[in-house]
Amino acid sequence: MVDAKPIDLGKTIKRLELIKSLIILEEEDELETHIAKLEQLPAIGELSTIIIALKDKAYSKAVVAIEAFINAHNQLSFYIDPEVEALKLEIKGLEIAINSLSDEKADIEKLIHEFGIRHNQELGELIIKILQHRKEKAKGTPQQQEAEEDYDTYHKEYEATKDEQIDTLTPEEQKELKDKYRKASKLCHPDVVSEEQKELATKLFTELKAAYEKNDLNKVREILENLEKGNFFVSKSDAINQKKLLHAEMEKLRLRIKELREQMQELKESDTYKTVSSITNWDEYFSTAKKQLQQQLEDYKP
Repeated sequence: MVDAKPIDLGKTIKRLELIKSLIILEEEDELETHIAKLEQLPAIGELSTIIIALKDKAYSKAVVAIEAFINAHNQLSFYIDPEVEALKLEIKGLEIAINSLSDEKADIEKLIHEFGIRHNQELGELIIKILQHRKEKAKGTPQQQEAEEDYDTYHKEYEATKDEQIDTLTPEEQKELKDKYRKASKLCHPDVVSEEQKELATKLFTELKAAYEKNDLNKVREILENLEKGNFFVSKSDAINQKKLLHAEMEKLRLRIKELREQMQELKESDTYKTVSSITNWDEYFSTAKKQLQQQLEDYKP
């Protein structure tokens, strides 16, 4: 497990100064968000004292504790380059865009995958029999090689996936699956974590995506729970502080967004996706397709 990121004293002091200002201005309603942010930081005795005082609404005690914290750490110089912070914020926006595009792409791939499994289960054996008849009928003709290749290609694909199962979920479970997948993918997406964590994130993200495609709700729940407990990954926007590296990372993320958009477009233009998108009722579609294939098979019989 990767250790939690260390406290950023510069930002912490700025937040504490903001909290003190809100107390002075009597803007009590706005304190809750900032208290929650403080609670997410690694436990430090002085911060714990401040948090407890704020929660107890002992604001005079909180202000004294805040001033003591700031004074104790003022011996260090905290300069935050505004350009660095602006770059980090822009990178966070790009990371959000990548997560959003990846989620949309995963939904399309899941739909295509589910359709493919159902197609094999409902129609696979009939298609193989028809291709077998075509292959035999094409012997000694110019179409022989093409017929043999069609049969071999489909047969291999069918054998590789014929035993694959997808869990059946209720509409409520489907919604939970999608919500939990998206939360988990944001926490371990390999395109947005720090470079040293990329290998681990890739492994976990692959496992998460496979569970999502199989409707394995329990596995997705387990992965999300572990991610939320563990604080495994640090985003690139939090891990990088040098302007040169931030600019380079921003360009990499923009290229990745471009790649994802191109992949999405390719998926949407595929024959399979167009077919799936046009179907309003899968049961009716496969029932009709099965009857048509059975008729084709009858036509091949002498």
